[in-house]
Amino acid sequence: MSKDQPRKPRFIKPPNVLKQKVGVGGFDEKLIIRSQEFIEKIEVDFIPYAEKYLQDFARGVKAAAGSNDNFSKVRNDIIYPVMQLKANGGMFQYQLVSEVADIALQFLEAVDSDTVNPEALDVLRAHENTLKVIITNKLKGSGGAEGFKLVQELDKACKRYFTKYKKPE
Repeated sequence: MSKDQPRKPRFIKPPNVLKQKVGVGGFDEKLIIRSQEFIEKIEVDFIPYAEKYLQDFARGVKAAAGSNDNFSKVRNDIIYPVMQLKANGGMFQYQLVSEVADIALQFLEAVDSDTVNPEALDVLRAHENTLKVIITNKLKGSGGAEGFKLVQELDKACKRYFTKYKKPE
């Protein structure tokens, strides 16, 4: 082969290890139908789980308020229960819980502070109180117009915080 002629590509097909472990084929259609029926019929009460995660959230905020640690250290104690509320709220038809928890989670991930800022904790307490009302009153769904307003106000509170505490560039 001369230098002027391009080399033909060589295709390498790596082994599909997952396919080797699992095999080929699919799921039996009847099994899928039975599974779907089970999911639709089962009734799991989300409220006890939500209350536990809400207590963990409140405990994390309280611990952060009494801490002299770097905020990034105490933030993780708050993030986990908020993530659980966000992930599970919608699955159990508590979409408003998921939305409020999502705003709190985004806020927590964006707060960049070496010390615990009391105003950041106030914003988190507003989320905590909102979630408490939703969970205590078992407000399923999106919360309608009132739920939308709650979400908007929490979003505005976060924006006011970040306007006041801009990151140095």
